[in-house]
Amino acid sequence: MTSVDWTYDNDVATFHGELSVFTIDTAFEKKTLHSFHNKNVVIDLAGVSKIDTAGLAWLLCLVEEANKTKSEISFHNIPPDLIKLAKLSAVDLFLPTKI
Repeated sequence: MTSVDWTYDNDVATFHGELSVFTIDTAFEKKTLHSFHNKNVVIDLAGVSKIDTAGLAWLLCLVEEANKTKSEISFHNIPPDLIKLAKLSAVDLFLPTKI
């Protein structure tokens, strides 16, 4: 069974599993957007085993929502596959990173 789990503590959201068309649905999007609304959040992707264009689109949606609310989203431990996908899609510059 494909799944994604996440925890949120001290403004760090840690994700494990797949961020894909099979795991990102409307309920997931609403829950995460609500949890991160008007907050400065670091998204730790170290536990992400697979990501596809749906996962990339969801990450970009988080960035867009943060920009609308004048908050910050940054990404930590970005998987190499996500970097490749973002570059192929010409959106890699829209993914703020935190070292």
